[in-house]
Amino acid sequence: MGKADVLVVGGGVVGASVAWHLTRLGQDRVTVVDAREREVLPGATGLAPGLVGQLSATAELAELAKDSVATYRDLSRSAPEPLFWQVGCLEVATSAARLERAHQDVEHGRSLGIEARVVGAADAVAMAPALVDAERALGALHIPSDGAADPAALTHALVAAAERGGAHFRWNTPVRALERENGRVVGVRVGEDGALVAADRVVLAAGMWGPVLAAEAGVRLPMVAVQHPYLFTAEVPGLDDTPVDAPIVRYPDHLVYTRRHGRRYGLGTYSHPPLPLTPTRTLASAEQPFREADFGPALAEATALVPAFRETAHGRRLNGVFALTPDELPLVGPAPALPGLWFAEASWVTHAGGVGRQLAGMLLDTGDHLVPPDRLAPDRFADWSDEKIHETALGHYRGIYDAH
Repeated sequence: MGKADVLVVGGGVVGASVAWHLTRLGQDRVTVVDAREREVLPGATGLAPGLVGQLSATAELAELAKDSVATYRDLSRSAPEPLFWQVGCLEVATSAARLERAHQDVEHGRSLGIEARVVGAADAVAMAPALVDAERALGALHIPSDGAADPAALTHALVAAAERGGAHFRWNTPVRALERENGRVVGVRVGEDGALVAADRVVLAAGMWGPVLAAEAGVRLPMVAVQHPYLFTAEVPGLDDTPVDAPIVRYPDHLVYTRRHGRRYGLGTYSHPPLPLTPTRTLASAEQPFREADFGPALAEATALVPAFRETAHGRRLNGVFALTPDELPLVGPAPALPGLWFAEASWVTHAGGVGRQLAGMLLDTGDHLVPPDRLAPDRFADWSDEKIHETALGHYRGIYDAH
């Protein structure tokens, strides 16, 4: 095949979103390379719980999430099966201070163009009886336009849509190195033989593996990989395969979130010390061994809070890895020190649709940006030490709950 105008490294939800948005803007010379097989999602996408919440402490994250919701709804309408369910979100208040914060968040949401309202405890329980603790709830912030996605199905749909637009995906194609010539990136070396795949611009959308490739080319990506626990119940009698039929539920005071997954319920918690991980080339999956000593106490507290987890046997436990930045915003844009290299890194499913639109607009110089480009610039921490980046990013692990 000929030289690509844009080559994307990573075919997870973010890379697929970038490719699709490029094709929507008329760019059909797009190639995506990924080490995985087409149906396998070993990165963070395959482990994501799929919650899409729009209300954020930062306007930038809210804009990216709102655009993602619109993108996922559009894709879901044309897909053979639903990809996104706009079931809403309940942020349950278990303290008077949090209930007061919920009223403030209604106004904050209005300023961001996001509808929200405060509901009483009885209404919150009625909306999600298996997930809202009737004895602890004082009320809840209800955000009707939030929802839940199937990250795997969403990614496959984005890939298929990008292919229909002319993008070419190469699976089972591990990237060995970024190829540089005359001080700029001109493609990547792939496979065991190190064959060159040439491109005018290369986008790293490789999740936690992005910094590894960037560092080998002398570019520092200011992101930190961190481990995070998620727990499922065993199959619950009476539930069918309906993916989700009630709002996703968050307990901000307890750093817990929960939702239905078909015949099971799932739950995650941030109420434990952050556990960083240093990715390497040999790390094959974003799922890491689950250690009871690291996550057990936090999960015990979380399961005591959510009715479904008190009443049902517990099932699969997983430890997934995702990326944090020092300001909780993704890294989207060019690497100024190395022309030809671009990034779409440190993004969640929550914001992947918007990140794809943002970067595609920048790559094609449309001037249509959801967020001012400098707010997401990958070099915005250029004068920070590695230690400061690491400590600041990890310091947001528990606080990221309110930011998302």
